[in-house]
Amino acid sequence: MTDIRVPKLNNNDTNYVLVAWLVDEEAPVKPDDPVAEIETSKAIEELVCEEEGVLRRLVPAGAHCAPGEVIARVVEAGTPPEQAPARAAARPQAEDGGPVITAPAQKLIDELGLDPARLRDLQTKIVRRADVERLAAQADPAETRELPVGQQAVARTVTLSHAAIPAAYTLIAVDAGPATEEITRQTQELGKLLGMPELLVAAVARLHRKRPMFFAELVDERTVRIAERPHVGVTVDVGKGLNVPVVKDADGLSFPALVDVLNRYRRSAIRGRFREADLAGANIGVTLHNAPDIVHAIPMIFPGQVCSLALSGTRREVVPDENGGTRVRAMVNVGLAYDHRVVNGKDAVDFLQDVKEALEHPEELTR
Repeated sequence: MTDIRVPKLNNNDTNYVLVAWLVDEEAPVKPDDPVAEIETSKAIEELVCEEEGVLRRLVPAGAHCAPGEVIARVVEAGTPPEQAPARAAARPQAEDGGPVITAPAQKLIDELGLDPARLRDLQTKIVRRADVERLAAQADPAETRELPVGQQAVARTVTLSHAAIPAAYTLIAVDAGPATEEITRQTQELGKLLGMPELLVAAVARLHRKRPMFFAELVDERTVRIAERPHVGVTVDVGKGLNVPVVKDADGLSFPALVDVLNRYRRSAIRGRFREADLAGANIGVTLHNAPDIVHAIPMIFPGQVCSLALSGTRREVVPDENGGTRVRAMVNVGLAYDHRVVNGKDAVDFLQDVKEALEHPEELTR
């Protein structure tokens, strides 16, 4: 018999929600089979079993679970059932085929007085607290409402960043023409969605060895810790809250592999199903403000990091050509916010010049 326990997934939460069981009661399972989904304040995490046998659930879907708590057991087939303690379950599915509502979601529905009929707008089989928060945000803007849990976490990080990090900022203009041509070529060659963010992440990652201080962590007023490998955090926001998944060991990835990672993160953002492991470990940040007509953005530096880059949208500008006439070229701005205790202005300019050089010769990044 093997216990399946709730792991400690992050330091900010004291309990999680068992969102769904992925395996039926008494169903056979094998090592590494996903058996349940746990929701934290930031992500959805799958739990897996470690032994072969049949699954015995001890906690119903929708219940709160503490780190270390046993939520199921894997036993040999034919083992007599145990008497499990009663736990509060999720609200059952409505008779008319409505979604299952987890206990935390139902509590918030009751607190806000939301019309249950509006839950159908969510188009999901399981209604979680985060879904209700998103639905409530669509109500009358004159109402007073509590920030969603995820946005509260963002607010705490922003407050700490602005209070603790004396930031400076530098912006550089980049000719986007060569990058645009390379993006078109790579899209056709790989058959996958990609754009300027992939090139920027690749360019930043390749600077780790040349400019390690930009990937460092300030330990005290006299000491920094240099990261062994570049782990690049990239902002992803598709209207369901801000997430910053991390491209781990980014300098060791081929360009097609990097494209795959970022595409996977975009799909995770659409589904609202990041894992804790996806969001941890960044030592430099890339923030994406590349919607059309956005020309300037100042990114937040995440606590524990030294700098963060911001990518603007592409714009057109008229410039002189070599024949005495004019031509139109595509341009993007790349900004760098940096901790002035660690990085000086000239270092920041040199770093941005390296990024500019890489983006204006992108064929080096995609080899």
